[in-house]
Amino acid sequence: MSALERVSRLARAAVFAAVCVVVSAGGHVLAGGAPVAAPALFLGVVAAFVLAFALSGRERGPEVVVGVTATAQILLHELFARSAPVAVAHAGHPHGEGPGAGMTVAHLVVGVVSGWWLYRGESAFWLMVRLWGMAPLPKLRRLLVGAIEPLTTPVRVVLVAGATTYRRPELVRVVRRRGPPAPPVVH
Repeated sequence: MSALERVSRLARAAVFAAVCVVVSAGGHVLAGGAPVAAPALFLGVVAAFVLAFALSGRERGPEVVVGVTATAQILLHELFARSAPVAVAHAGHPHGEGPGAGMTVAHLVVGVVSGWWLYRGESAFWLMVRLWGMAPLPKLRRLLVGAIEPLTTPVRVVLVAGATTYRRPELVRVVRRRGPPAPPVVH
């Protein structure tokens, strides 16, 4: 693994860990009112980072990124709930007996939304990597023209002297060609 690959994997894993932990801890503070303990926060960041670093070796699809993010949300919820002080855990908050249905649904929704956001960022990163590997002119063409018209490879027709082409009358008006018109075929 090159230094550039290692740095990109570390950066992407750090973003994943930060998003997962900040969203989960923020939800706990807003829902429960008690701050998350620093050791649990540190353990959550490390666990999410290690998981993301292990999966960041190649491009992943939306089902993997969203699934891992939702799973990380549920696991972080459990970690933060079990590390809460006993007085807070039993003061009407369902952490004492496990996540309630509402809390589980909230974590799943947040996991899916943030997972989709992370997937789109991951997709954009890999697009930039692919564009970086291209020659400069096609890169510029793709950026400038690709948004306006779909990129298609032009078809080049080479007419050999003396060769005849078969043209049915109903298809002559349908064919679109780029460039100057072809010389007329003499029969």
